[in-house]
Amino acid sequence: MQHASLYRKWRPRKMDQVVGQEPVVRTLRRAIETGRVAHAYLFSGPRGTGKTSTAKVLAMGLNCAEGPTAEPDGTCENCRAIVNNSSLDVVEMDAASNRGIDEIRDLRDRVNLAPVAGRTKVYIIDEVHMLTAEAFNALLKMLEEPPEHVVFVLATTEKHKVLPTIISRCQSFDFRRPSIETLATKLGEISKAEGIAVEPEALTVIAREGRGSFRDAEGLLDQLSSFVEGEITTVVVRELLGSVGPEALLETTHALHERRAADALRIVDRLSNEGRDLGQFVGELLSHLRNLMLLPHAPEVALAGVGAEERAPLEEQANAVPTAEVVRLVEALGDALGRIRRGGDPKLELELTFLKLARDYTEPSVENLMARLERLENAAANGGLTPPAQAPRSQAPVTSPEPATTVERPDTGESREAPAEPRPVETEPAGATESAAEEAGGRRSDVDLAGQWVSIMGELKRRKQALTAAVYGEARVEGFDGSVLKLAFPGDQSFYVGMARDRKHADVLAEVLEERVGSRPRLEVSTGDDLPETVSTAGEAPPGPEALQEPAPRAVVPEPPAREEEPPGAWDGEGPGGTMAGTNGSGPGSPGGGGDGTIRSESEVFEIMRGFGPFGQNGGG
Repeated sequence: MQHASLYRKWRPRKMDQVVGQEPVVRTLRRAIETGRVAHAYLFSGPRGTGKTSTAKVLAMGLNCAEGPTAEPDGTCENCRAIVNNSSLDVVEMDAASNRGIDEIRDLRDRVNLAPVAGRTKVYIIDEVHMLTAEAFNALLKMLEEPPEHVVFVLATTEKHKVLPTIISRCQSFDFRRPSIETLATKLGEISKAEGIAVEPEALTVIAREGRGSFRDAEGLLDQLSSFVEGEITTVVVRELLGSVGPEALLETTHALHERRAADALRIVDRLSNEGRDLGQFVGELLSHLRNLMLLPHAPEVALAGVGAEERAPLEEQANAVPTAEVVRLVEALGDALGRIRRGGDPKLELELTFLKLARDYTEPSVENLMARLERLENAAANGGLTPPAQAPRSQAPVTSPEPATTVERPDTGESREAPAEPRPVETEPAGATESAAEEAGGRRSDVDLAGQWVSIMGELKRRKQALTAAVYGEARVEGFDGSVLKLAFPGDQSFYVGMARDRKHADVLAEVLEERVGSRPRLEVSTGDDLPETVSTAGEAPPGPEALQEPAPRAVVPEPPAREEEPPGAWDGEGPGGTMAGTNGSGPGSPGGGGDGTIRSESEVFEIMRGFGPFGQNGGG
């Protein structure tokens, strides 16, 4: 006699034998008992959960000789015909291979025929989501006005692909995926009835490998019964499945957690040489890490699919490896598994992932790189880049020259100045000077306004001062000493300078600066190399030109002896340190000097040089 597969031999024949679908069984049982059977049902759920089997049990209950009954005897002629797939009143159609409109039209022509031997004709359409749109429309007409003796049972694994108009005309039942305990219990009953010796832990491994499918789990048990002569053990199951076992998973997790890259890479090489499927190994490692992640928080969930002999080492490793580390491993291995499934080299992808995890290498984020690049560009545009700090060096004492002394030559009677000896000057530490200045002025000079300029412009925009932000957004921060903020505009955008000097925009900017530095600094606005112009932001009058520039060093220019032969206004010819005699000299009332030969400002230099230009007073014209 030909051997029948276990999943075919142990298909449910009664409602009580449908395992793991209690809501569906209770509803169908009550419908049969009360005579409220609907004309169309839609069974949806994962494969191997009993959709087609439940549909046949429903057909047996409706056509049983003792029925309609919720518990068909299975011995009458109609029940035996339905079990053997020879009943003319139960038509099973595969929509995956009969998905066109012609097949549905043929079904529509036969649906009006009366039952042959039973009370009801039952049409079971499996994988109904594979029908074409035209076939769905033709089926819709039959579901709207079905004959009284017809019941449709539509089965699908992808309910979302079924037209809503079809779903609305059916009673829908969702078949749930059974738990590992339910599968293991069912496999235990089958193995006991069939006389198959199997360890309880092996049943758990088989149920876990079934992934919620009765058909897959029962088929695997049938395969193992032919593979093993004696008892089916966990080792035999893992050998047949190509699984690496819990020892390798524990070893790999410890190696990655302890940053032992060499050991982790050796595990990959060993498994590859043994012919193991590295993609399957990554999947098992992810399941192991999932249990480690859930064990401290939901132990009943983590240990649901774990055998008794595997729980002690799993709990020990969960106490040793932090949850954050487990999450890091899960994320990296999940990405590696995706690349492997997309066609990447499994060994290379796994080695690369293990090396990154063991070396704490993190892939740079594109968002972080773009944000960092934007900050650098803004800082460079605003002049906020500072050179790296140098090591402190000992400061040499600053010397100041002594006043020059006059030495008279006895032979000629002329006098000359003797060189002055340097005198050390004590200087205060820079930090003390800066802190004293800050305490005196109440202002912060350590604020990096160049680095904050972009955020300051953003604050202006948030205050609905977009025009002010547009004006000062083109400026570059030249410097900030706590009381004066120097801004410079590019030469090709000089038209912004006038708007930047407007008190209306300056006051708006001052409000934001006051919140950040504690005071309202004065603004010095310039274009390119032009001299800056101060804009007051504190309400006082703008300072004079003397406050905008550093005092020029006083240069002592020796006055040459007067020459009687030289006409007035002639150059003395004593080199660059000479002065003008007469109108452009350095005497009293001269615009080029202060009477004592001292140049007091740059304007005096310009006045002196103007006299020697091509259009000056002494230019020959």
